[in-house]
Amino acid sequence: MKDFQIRVIARACITRHDSGEGDIKGIVSSYKLAPTNETRVEAHVYAERPDITPDSPNAQ
Repeated sequence: MKDFQIRVIARACITRHDSGEGDIKGIVSSYKLAPTNETRVEAHVYAERPDITPDSPNAQ
């Protein structure tokens, strides 16, 4: 995937996490991405929002 696509999906994942839809790993995996792209999306999420960690519960 191109970098802009990773950023868009990462932003959507952050929005869903903030809305209380679940943990970030579950949200990212719902997009059915290739494993490399899942890793890239998660890395972008963690870089953009350091308060979100792999084991952080959803917001709310």
